[in-house]
Amino acid sequence: MREDFLDAVHRVDQHRLWQRHMEMAQIGAIPGSGVNRAAFSKEDIAARKLLISWAQARNFTVAMDAIGNLFIRRTGTDPHAAPVMTGSHMDSQPRGGRFDGIYGVLAGLEALEAIEQAGVKTRHPVELVAWSNEEGGR
Repeated sequence: MREDFLDAVHRVDQHRLWQRHMEMAQIGAIPGSGVNRAAFSKEDIAARKLLISWAQARNFTVAMDAIGNLFIRRTGTDPHAAPVMTGSHMDSQPRGGRFDGIYGVLAGLEALEAIEQAGVKTRHPVELVAWSNEEGGR
């Protein structure tokens, strides 16, 4: 394995990832450590804004499509290369678990940040997607 990729693995910050999970778990928190973050609700929008702020702090490109899917991109060296993608959803069922969906989003953001901090050059962009309305509650 290339040294820069090994460096990226070591830059995954478990504390930052946990803190972000706990911060997201407060948005739409319900008794019993779950969340209620229905798609397109004020809670869902607040969670998306928080995610966007973390992405913009790293100068990642942020875009949203016509149906509300959120894309966070770390640029590659080839502007025409298709992105390598990871992701999940941020919305929840009315009594969703605090890690349902959001874990995949935050783990993806942590991976992008670790790659960036390690200075890894990738030909393809690496992109995180937060799918909208995955739970189908709206």
